Amino acid sequence: MLRALFKSLVPITHALTILGRAIELPQSIFSANHCQARMRQLSLLLTTSRVCPVPQDKSNGIRRDKRVRPKIFLVCSLVLILLVSMLFTGAGSGATGSAQTAKYVVFREDDVAPKADFAELQAVNQVHIDKNVPVTLGIIPHPYPTPSGNQLIEASQTFLDYMRSLTSNHLFQFAQHGYTHLDTGPSPQGPSEFYGRPYAAQYNAIKQGRDDITQAFGVTPTSFLPPFDKSDNNTLKAAQALGFTEYSTAFVDVNMNQGYKEGIKVDTISIELGNNSLQSLENATEQWLNNPNSINTFIVLYHPSDFKAVDGTVNATELKLLGDYIDYLQGTGRVQFTTLDRSVTTTGNAAVASSSSNGTTAVGATDATNGVADVPVLGAILAFSLAAIFTIRLRTNKNSRKR
Repeated sequence: MLRALFKSLVPITHALTILGRAIELPQSIFSANHCQARMRQLSLLLTTSRVCPVPQDKSNGIRRDKRVRPKIFLVCSLVLILLVSMLFTGAGSGATGSAQTAKYVVFREDDVAPKADFAELQAVNQVHIDKNVPVTLGIIPHPYPTPSGNQLIEASQTFLDYMRSLTSNHLFQFAQHGYTHLDTGPSPQGPSEFYGRPYAAQYNAIKQGRDDITQAFGVTPTSFLPPFDKSDNNTLKAAQALGFTEYSTAFVDVNMNQGYKEGIKVDTISIELGNNSLQSLENATEQWLNNPNSINTFIVLYHPSDFKAVDGTVNATELKLLGDYIDYLQGTGRVQFTTLDRSVTTTGNAAVASSSSNGTTAVGATDATNGVADVPVLGAILAFSLAAIFTIRLRTNKNSRKR
């Protein structure tokens, strides 16, 4: 280990020369060989409690003054401190770097509502429970034209009880998927609930849906998913004004893959599970993973109806496809599973990787802390070094005046 420390001294000899000038040391002691010798003497001191011998310069016959001894010891100590601090900051930088390159997969399950295919809804959610993989549930608050009132509470007691049972499971994020999910917006690209409608009408509909979800499940959604993945700037503005912090839609809806628009964070869909084979899912994922310019989040969309067979039963083949795809993702060792609100992160069957004040914390919060935690440590080291330098200077000046 000491040999490695000696080698690392060479690049910092210039910095040590400046340090030597500050405490009035002869410049010849800052050669790489001399620094290595002083480090060996320091290691001897630490292991045998012997004092570093007075350095001799046999080449010119000049004997160093004994007053130089404590200064040399100080320099050796500072070198050791600098090397240790470099190790600390290097570890912190590594943690930050890994956080910046992390890749996340989000499963987005749309059309969760009282009229959804209940057996399929339960079956697909059970896959997530068995695999310990989180999922964002896109809830439609008012799927039927009539009656008025909170249909999440009134339409189906079975659905209500089941959804309430999920609120205590950290794997499930409750998001809002429009209000009625009916084609009431005059979108030129196809059906839409919101596109082209006045801001006030969109605001009121989104607010009513949010309030219904909170009343039914005791959870206030922070992620908004426009039905049919079609909306406009008024939809974004209304969602942001109502406190939503995440917005997920199709790329063509916002002309961006990831970023901020109208003050709200946008993540777009990467692929739909339905009508895709395992091979095509893997190919798309590999392309994303291997592209250095790709965004850090891969969103997989599906609906409970995607898992319904022609005969009306649960499609075991599609359920297996989801399970196999999750196994593949976990097997890459390159992704973490999370939700749109980043409230929970897992690596699959491994333990939960992060949690927040109300049970979950944003992904990357721990990584960011690791990168910043070294700053006070390095600051303390530098403060100690400066204090030591000024102490030596002060003592030297006092001794000079006495003489």
